Amino acid sequence: MDNSPSGDYRITGLLGHTGPEKKYLLAQLCVCVALCFGSFIDEAAQVTFSLHLADDASSVSALLSAGVFGALLAGPLSPRILYRIGPLKSISLAFIVQSLLITGASLVNQFIAYLIVAVALGCTGSIFWSAIMVAVPSFAQQDCEINRINRVMQAVRNCGHVGGPALGGVLYALAEGSQGMLLLALLALFAALITLVCFKILHPHSYHTVVSDPDNSRKGLDLIGLLRTNGVIHAFSPLIITIILTSMLNVLLIIRVRNDLKLSAEIYGLIVSMLSVGLVLGPLTLSGLFNRFSDAASASMAAAVMGCGILWLANTELTWHLMTATFLIGCTNGLQNTFMSSFIMKAIDKERSIFQIPTYILILQTAVFIGFFGAGFIKAQNVSRAFVFIGMITLIIGIFGFAFNISNKISCEKGTK
Repeated sequence: MDNSPSGDYRITGLLGHTGPEKKYLLAQLCVCVALCFGSFIDEAAQVTFSLHLADDASSVSALLSAGVFGALLAGPLSPRILYRIGPLKSISLAFIVQSLLITGASLVNQFIAYLIVAVALGCTGSIFWSAIMVAVPSFAQQDCEINRINRVMQAVRNCGHVGGPALGGVLYALAEGSQGMLLLALLALFAALITLVCFKILHPHSYHTVVSDPDNSRKGLDLIGLLRTNGVIHAFSPLIITIILTSMLNVLLIIRVRNDLKLSAEIYGLIVSMLSVGLVLGPLTLSGLFNRFSDAASASMAAAVMGCGILWLANTELTWHLMTATFLIGCTNGLQNTFMSSFIMKAIDKERSIFQIPTYILILQTAVFIGFFGAGFIKAQNVSRAFVFIGMITLIIGIFGFAFNISNKISCEKGTK
């Protein structure tokens, strides 16, 4: 992929260009709005489907599992799609496909349709974020700017966890169920149109360029190449372990709050909301406190603080303590994801990113799945002890990860364009 911006424009904005042209700044803001829609659509659709199936717990469980399966399925598909049509066109195409899928589900209005669409949405959503991670470096003048762009991208992505469920509930209530899904489909189509127009303005050369393959042979996932990239194994190992543990935490949290502490569903909702708010605010507000070291070391430092938050959550019964602890966990979880994705985007050779970034995302999704699956083997009476164990291991892994990655730094000059 040719990462050089075409044309003479330079603007100051979220995507790293500098100059006076107002239309480019407006295009950047519109892209951020569209990407925010992308983060909302998956969550809102999932909630809308769940509301249709609220009378059957097994159906809701199958629906959520289908979304995770779809994300795993995207792993081998993403490199081929990104190779053939390029990352920017893939983002717009993902919105169009999501719009068609949601429209189809609203017309059929059957469980099997919801299940198929949930798999497809999980798949297109994963391809969507793979395409964004591949595209981000093309908007940076040098690798150091990736941090700034990535903070915004991660915050926008996590907005879906906060607003998506609310949007799905509102559309379901106001538009009588299936009609609400049609409105959601229109939102996805609108986002597709925005990205089609704005990417052509911001990056016309890259939009029309198909990604090149330096080896002219590899068209699929590149696990070996990813792991051979300098510093990736040291940076990646702590992240995998903490993702598995925190995924287990997400499953066990409701048991801790509802069964162990006997708190109301409203309190549980507030606690989970604070976790989601932390995911959004952490990358935007706290990155400066952690980025004094390398991206990999900062990700591990965030994991260590997250371990402290989990231990706090395991050893308190006061509602405001629980909310503060989950907010801290959300902030540091968002920071860990942000720093690690920045490291990956800098470390990977740009010409191989379409093969290695989907591999990275597939590994993350697999770790999430392992965490969800593993949580099912923990008995309800052991949940409190499990929280202590998860917190201690996360803290220890974070400390050791920080020590191992303190010098694992990608030079800004490396990626100067």
